[in-house]
Amino acid sequence: MRFLADEMLKKTAKWLRLIGYDTEFLEGDDTAVLAEAGKSGRVLLTKDEELAKRADKVGIPFLFLRQEKLEEDLAIIMDRYGLEAGFPEKTRCPECNGKLEGKDCASLEGIPEDVVGGKRKCWKCSSCGKNYWEGGHWINIKKVLGKIEEQRRILSKKK
Repeated sequence: MRFLADEMLKKTAKWLRLIGYDTEFLEGDDTAVLAEAGKSGRVLLTKDEELAKRADKVGIPFLFLRQEKLEEDLAIIMDRYGLEAGFPEKTRCPECNGKLEGKDCASLEGIPEDVVGGKRKCWKCSSCGKNYWEGGHWINIKKVLGKIEEQRRILSKKK
């Protein structure tokens, strides 16, 4: 699945990248967003009801999200399209959507010494060159992933 998120869903776009899905983010007017969605063949994700109506009118696949919580939005997207979280194996760069390549931590600049010496995993974005590593933030990511799964269970009970 490939997605295009509108400006109201920037955080959702970053999380879709984290869990392994090719997701672009576009700021700008609705006409530009629709044109990009149509040209790229991506599913449009939006919280803008008018944009959703326009997408429907011109036959662009879209998902209109009404939720207030990130975890609810992600659970709905994942449920609707049968997605599974691919973190960290399939994680994409949350900044630019590039593919991450596994690297030896010692070969990368700017990696904390405790990470290099601790035999943790490291990655480098093939597009923007940003380095990532298994660090303390993983605890928070896993908490959010747990909340997403909880929301998915709630959704499945409503079916």
